Amino acid sequence: MSERVASELRTGELAGRVALVTGGAGGIGQGIASDLAAAGARVAVCDLDGAAAQQVAAALGDGHGGFAMNVTDSVSAAAAVAAVTAALGPVDILVNNAGIDVIEPFVDSTEDTWRRIVEVNYLGTVIVSRAVLDSMTERGWGRIINISSDAGRVGSSGEVVYSGTKGAVIAFAKALAREVATKGVTVNVAAPGRPTPRCSTRWPS
Repeated sequence: MSERVASELRTGELAGRVALVTGGAGGIGQGIASDLAAAGARVAVCDLDGAAAQQVAAALGDGHGGFAMNVTDSVSAAAAVAAVTAALGPVDILVNNAGIDVIEPFVDSTEDTWRRIVEVNYLGTVIVSRAVLDSMTERGWGRIINISSDAGRVGSSGEVVYSGTKGAVIAFAKALAREVATKGVTVNVAAPGRPTPRCSTRWPS
């Protein structure tokens, strides 16, 4: 994550900003939502499990909301962004956190598993970024933060396709950052290195 974004969290510059967090109903996503709320942002907790997202949002206090979103479906993503905009205001900050993983040797994995991991981890990041980008560039301000993994830099045995998707998320962020740099929008990546308490294995139907 860039020093600019870290500074905004520390100095309270996010007060009143609307932050959308995908995969926000648990694990890293829930922690991010909590930190953004503490920094003064109005947080939209989005998750495939809409009820769980609403519970997390309610625990954050007033001024936040929980929304169902399937990040692999552009229609679902657009509808959720529209609902967030109606309830909280236009999205200023997007945290692409939603992700799934299946830990097993590559030779034992199936094509269905590969496709679902790619759809959620990489295409989900692409789809939701696209859903918020026009509004950000029109207003001349936006922050997109992609949650990748150290596996995307160095690889991880037992997580071969997962590692590939996380590397793709890093490359996507670098390329998109170049396209929107003159429009007031920044794109950054955070790559956690230790195991997290919740990386979902639930697959969108």
